[in-house]
Amino acid sequence: MPEITTPFPELRSKRKRILHTKILVKSVVYAFAIFGVLFILFLLAILGMLRQEAGMSATVPGRAVLTINFNQSFGEVRNDNLLTEISEESLLSFYDLIKAINVAAMDKRIHFLVGNISVSDLGLAQIQDLRQAIYNFKASGKKAYMTSSGFGALGQGTSEYYLASAFDEIWMQPNSEVGITGLSMEVPFVRALANKVGITPEFYSRYEFKTAADSLTQTQMSAPYRSELEKLGKSIMDTFLTDVSKERGFVGRQLQDLVNQAPLDAEISLQKGLVDRIGYRQELLQNLKQQHQVDEISVENYVLNFSQPKTSKKIAFLVLEGTIAEGKSIDNPLQSEKIVGAETVLKQLEEIAQDKSVKALVLRVNSPGGSYAASQEIWYALKKFKEEKKVPLIVSMGDYAASGGYFISLAGDKIVAEPSSITGSIGVLGGKLVFKDLWAKIDIHWDGVKFGENADILSVNKTFSESEKNIFNKSLDRIYEDFTLKVSEAREIPLEKMNLLARGRVWSGADAVQNGLVDEIGGINQALGLAKKMADIKENEKCAILYYPKAKTLQEKIMEVIQSSPSVAANKVKSDFGLDIKGLIVLKRLKYDLALPPFVLNM
Repeated sequence: MPEITTPFPELRSKRKRILHTKILVKSVVYAFAIFGVLFILFLLAILGMLRQEAGMSATVPGRAVLTINFNQSFGEVRNDNLLTEISEESLLSFYDLIKAINVAAMDKRIHFLVGNISVSDLGLAQIQDLRQAIYNFKASGKKAYMTSSGFGALGQGTSEYYLASAFDEIWMQPNSEVGITGLSMEVPFVRALANKVGITPEFYSRYEFKTAADSLTQTQMSAPYRSELEKLGKSIMDTFLTDVSKERGFVGRQLQDLVNQAPLDAEISLQKGLVDRIGYRQELLQNLKQQHQVDEISVENYVLNFSQPKTSKKIAFLVLEGTIAEGKSIDNPLQSEKIVGAETVLKQLEEIAQDKSVKALVLRVNSPGGSYAASQEIWYALKKFKEEKKVPLIVSMGDYAASGGYFISLAGDKIVAEPSSITGSIGVLGGKLVFKDLWAKIDIHWDGVKFGENADILSVNKTFSESEKNIFNKSLDRIYEDFTLKVSEAREIPLEKMNLLARGRVWSGADAVQNGLVDEIGGINQALGLAKKMADIKENEKCAILYYPKAKTLQEKIMEVIQSSPSVAANKVKSDFGLDIKGLIVLKRLKYDLALPPFVLNM
């Protein structure tokens, strides 16, 4: 073979050297990048372990005041990740918080409880659960104080004050405000924007109260949508007015008049009886320490001193928080929304079933709904678990257990909800967004072939044909019929009555008890008490609680950080462009079959 030569040998040699140099530089850069990421993750892990070790050494003083910062996030699922471990965020779940207050009520070393709240992420049902825990603490003869640097931020402090009203005394910082401005519900409607950009929403629902798609298909609230929110809001607000008036001694419309005048400054709040004293949190703690010789311990350090009792009787406590979907669960704070994955839940149930010492299961549901297929899969797995394991299953509803969240709750022997839990929404919707007009605006043309008359029924490039509309609506009819039938059988409600309870209607926990969709009013304590009773475990008998999801391994935490990078970057871009991430998450639920109507509750 003749030798191939080049007319530019020096240039070729130079290019080779440049290419080799580039490869070398890239290799070095990538190596440093990889080692940098690994070093950061390793540092996070070490700092997290050091923080835990430091916490473990915090013993409970002989005479103590338990302090709780309610401004921190207490999710239903534990904050089990690397970033939380090195931050000031609480590692505790809401269950841990309730347990800590219960234990403190019986702990002779704990003499007082001092809380602090200003702007909190606690939901209304969580607050009602906490109020009951505070009542139990006070019933033991101990005193509970709440301090605040101002309830809410220029209003919207109603829920924070609702929690504070359960305490013996409310201390408020000077020159601050009580923002009990009431309750509002807001719904985003984007149909006009969709029309402008050439997006056509095609959605169908069963029935008029299943309004989750209205944000895309309408420009304002329909009469059924408005009536549902008014009914729900009135139930929640009436509960607030009744409970707070009872605690603070208001009669008639006194509290409602104060709500209409809010936000109210500290001096007026003191005069009107909303607070007991104007003073700083540090002042209160100093007084308690000097007068009663107590030392303070935070709830995070207090919980680290707990240990499981040695017993052959256990109750599994499984938390399902987020939108229901197929696949694996996601509870990573770096992601936009928590996901209850059917695949993960089934594996958790299999693991619980293998433990012969488990005598009951408490299912904590905090979900606005989601996929019909995934909801049904979880519902069936729960029923199968209960029947094969032959143990009672108690459902404890959190802030939301609606639509698909209510569907999976049907597997419970008993369903317990707080007065302000949002449930029901028995209905179904589905559809697609059509981008045909958008493509035309930007001169994009789609073409293709298909094998099957309905092969492109869900294509976003074309509207439904008449035959496809019929097929799609028949599917919705089938799902709705199945959903209502399962409710009828599980709750022993005649099918003819389901027409009054379903059709997508949303109910508060208080209303759901009245119409038979829920059994009892109560929170986590009530659910655990029922579980013990139905499992024939004596009231004073020791019983261990197995909390699920279980703690993550270090490898799982590291992988979360790595896999979440794209999502974090996307959210950063959205925030930079002024987009409301919370609002986008609400709209995101519309892609699911069984979803709660999207609204933001401000209180």
